Amino acid sequence: MRRAVNEVVVNPLGLATSWLRRSRATNLFAGTFFQIIIGLFLITFIAGCAGAGPGAAPGGKSGATVLPWASGGLKIGYVNSDVIAQRLTEYRDADKILEGENRQWQSEADKMETDIRAKETEFEELRLILSPERRKTLEDELNQKRKDLYKYRQDTWFAENSRYIKRRRELMEPIDTRVTDAIYKVAEAKGLDVIFDAVGGNMVYVNPTFDVTDLVLEELQK
Repeated sequence: MRRAVNEVVVNPLGLATSWLRRSRATNLFAGTFFQIIIGLFLITFIAGCAGAGPGAAPGGKSGATVLPWASGGLKIGYVNSDVIAQRLTEYRDADKILEGENRQWQSEADKMETDIRAKETEFEELRLILSPERRKTLEDELNQKRKDLYKYRQDTWFAENSRYIKRRRELMEPIDTRVTDAIYKVAEAKGLDVIFDAVGGNMVYVNPTFDVTDLVLEELQK
């Protein structure tokens, strides 16, 4: 069942972005944290295996191609996206702007809904004394108002590329880019190979040398 206008949740700091996007309930945080720990363990284990694999020669040298992580010793860090969102002034300012605009959109929807309710009441009171032609005209007008409200809600909140989503993207993307750039700079400065988001559990940075896409494509062409 579609939510009513007054059930629209304004949460710009949910952040529809590449690295801050997440979908979780508070009581699942422990599970997410557990998954991160398991993930870190597996990465470290694989790196260790790669560094001491069956192809290793005496002295730790191998005649095989050395992959970026084959030497082991991965350096891993994490960020807390909730803390960043709370402390970065730009996010709070964007939040206020979006909430203010959303209140205006909701007010307009409320006016349309109030008008429909008034028309429905008027129609019911006059139904028995209206001519068939007049009744049909009023019914058509009422149905059109309902369609207009439905379209307004869709265009404003519920459509895939709604006004709300576009405005949020417009406000948030420049800030997200700044945050992502900062993460990459810190990763490079600290020599980190992987950075996780402790809230979402996803990787927000991976050393580009780990990318084996071209190698996989070459293998597929053999």
